[in-house]
Amino acid sequence: MKPVAYITTSWDDGHPLDCRVAELLAKYGLRGTFYVPKIAENRTMVAAQIRELSRAFEIGAHTVHHTDLTCATKQQAWQEMVDSKSWLEDTTGIPCAMFCPPKGKYRSRHLELMHRAGYHGVRTAEPLSLSFPQLKAGVMVLPTTVHAHPHSRLAHARYVIGWATIRNLWQYLAHGCPREWPKLVRSLLSQALKRGGVFHLWGHSWEVEKTGQWQRLEQVLRFLSQFTSQAPALTNLQVCQAKGSGL
Repeated sequence: MKPVAYITTSWDDGHPLDCRVAELLAKYGLRGTFYVPKIAENRTMVAAQIRELSRAFEIGAHTVHHTDLTCATKQQAWQEMVDSKSWLEDTTGIPCAMFCPPKGKYRSRHLELMHRAGYHGVRTAEPLSLSFPQLKAGVMVLPTTVHAHPHSRLAHARYVIGWATIRNLWQYLAHGCPREWPKLVRSLLSQALKRGGVFHLWGHSWEVEKTGQWQRLEQVLRFLSQFTSQAPALTNLQVCQAKGSGL
């Protein structure tokens, strides 16, 4: 039986340059989930831009104020989750089923709150993973594979060690070339196609701009588009639903 594989992408912080990412995704027939806070350290899209983006792409919650949940009280975390969901649903007129904690930071206790708030899934920032999402405390937990960012080797090692799983560390040793992140894409996608799994590219549009990665990003998206017949391109929610339904 042929291994099941999917390609998904996600983009955090709701910067106006997300519209440029969306254009590239559309150009190459890929799907994307955009996690949008109402307020963040960098600029965020206005309501009209969010509505326009939601016509073709999934919009996920990212708290209202781009709040680090690990520094918030339980009540504050709860309000950020439920208010973000209701604000996006009011803005787009579309149910919001996915949540991503800012900076990928959360505690296990937050998963139950996400479930109570009505989210189907949560996207983490766990790196170098090809795993299918797993059900925890009532929500599907979806990790990531490659960050579209030229990390230094030291910074990337700290990032991977921060998640501290044997699988992450093994992938780092086997595939680690963080500054040349497009090489990671090629290596890890090949592994997903051979063994099955979810290849998940993620990033920040403002970060792509800051580090001059637009050309690389387009090259990577063009590359991914060549394999969608083998690994269908899905939104984050669709990946969680596919796994949940056993497809």
